Amino acid sequence: MNEEYYEVFAARAEAGEPLRNVGAVRATGSREAGIFAHKLYDEWRWRAMFVVPRRALLPVIRPQ
Repeated sequence: MNEEYYEVFAARAEAGEPLRNVGAVRATGSREAGIFAHKLYDEWRWRAMFVVPRRALLPVIRPQ
């Protein structure tokens, strides 16, 4: 099975707070990544948590 990295983003318990990157997990799929993210990063009782495959993130390069 091929594993890949997923970035984990979460919003604090207060509504309207921005998402922030809280870490990453390595998993074989999005369902497994969600389970790992919840187990590893749920100590703060996030209002929302998202996992995104690292390959889906687009780099933004400042124009010269």
